[in-house]
Amino acid sequence: MRGVLLKSFLALLLVAEATPLPSHAQAIEPGREGQLAVLVRPKAGERACYARTYDRKHLDAHPHQKVTEMHFRLAYHVFPSDKFFPKGQRNYYFQLLARLHGRSKPLKAIGECGPTQDGKGIFCGVECDGGGVMITPRDGGRLLVDLQSTGRIRMTEGCDDDEENGVELEPGRDDRTFLLSPAKPDECPAYEDW
Repeated sequence: MRGVLLKSFLALLLVAEATPLPSHAQAIEPGREGQLAVLVRPKAGERACYARTYDRKHLDAHPHQKVTEMHFRLAYHVFPSDKFFPKGQRNYYFQLLARLHGRSKPLKAIGECGPTQDGKGIFCGVECDGGGVMITPRDGGRLLVDLQSTGRIRMTEGCDDDEENGVELEPGRDDRTFLLSPAKPDECPAYEDW
């Protein structure tokens, strides 16, 4: 048992070292948004949504793919000013929804996004070591959601679920990266309505 725990710890450590985590976990100072500003302008209330439902042809060609549908929402939120943030704390929040083969309800994850330390990437993570995903803007306004480089993200069926009922969405043979297209404006709710 001790050997298994040690191997698990070492595997997590290798993933952590290979993933260039964000330089901060909270507020993003104006001008330091990096590629996040390409996806969503740093203006209160701005948002972008991406989605993909995998058709039968794609799923037949990728028989090991668990994810049958994915939605990714990104929003810029400015909190009211306070003594710590006179201009208001500024954050990018995300919501990831994934429908998995064999599950009736979609899974959800919510957290914050920030530029990586090297400024070349975007990491979106779930609090309390819930893992996360890397996201990258692509041609045509599309978004690449990368689960392979992070190793996992904890998801639940609803906001009231606790960590014990969470599902670890992990990369698999056909579940490593997901190329999503922009969602229609009426399918992109405001952050307050997630």
